[in-house]
Amino acid sequence: MEKGELYIERRKHKRVEKKFNVIYKIISAEEESEIKQGLIKKVGESLDISIGGIRIEGDTAGKPEDIIRIQIFVDQKTEPITTFAEIKWVKDLESGKKALGLEFLILKDSDKEIINQIVGE
Repeated sequence: MEKGELYIERRKHKRVEKKFNVIYKIISAEEESEIKQGLIKKVGESLDISIGGIRIEGDTAGKPEDIIRIQIFVDQKTEPITTFAEIKWVKDLESGKKALGLEFLILKDSDKEIINQIVGE
């Protein structure tokens, strides 16, 4: 950033770095039968989370605009937060894994409360 430039935070929601185990499945028409059989689950880890979305690290990734089903295993809850999200971006990491920026499409009120507690809002 050049001297005198202002950095403007464009995020709508406070985000905190938190590590949670996640399980996710990319949903596409070609994989519909495999999804129903539960064969295409991927395991990853969250890098950060907000009420609007989550950034995860995993072995495989879809592409922007793909929809995924994600389960987030948080400390405060015995059952995982289970929701759907849209992939907003994908980046290669030095580890050989992928980072995915996800925007939640829907969240239950109880899950929103848990995420709000996590981010301290």
